[in-house]
Amino acid sequence: MPRSVVCDAGGVLVAAGALEGTLPADVEILALDWTAITVGRFLAVRYGGNPARVRAELGLALTAVDEWFPVRTLVADTLERSGLEEDDALDSWFALLLAEQLDVALFTASDEVDSARVQIIRPW
Repeated sequence: MPRSVVCDAGGVLVAAGALEGTLPADVEILALDWTAITVGRFLAVRYGGNPARVRAELGLALTAVDEWFPVRTLVADTLERSGLEEDDALDSWFALLLAEQLDVALFTASDEVDSARVQIIRPW
């Protein structure tokens, strides 16, 4: 059975090959449903709003995830932990809390999150 890792948007984009970096070998990718929105927003900016290109790349990114989790269970805890004014790394904070709940590593391209409870793996 492969080792599980929770990915934030950066991790999903690396797993899908849309961002440079190295994904740990033989891992099961877990992500929050909110992450799909963040990935889509990133791709929309990258491809200048070209709907066909965004849709194709988003489809590839979404299929890189093995299991999706609902974000609604983590909203209050994430906002409390990250700070109510935090928004740049909100997807990463959500993913970190999920990783801590599941007791698995977090695969992230963000430098803004850290944990004493779970391993943080970065793609570089």
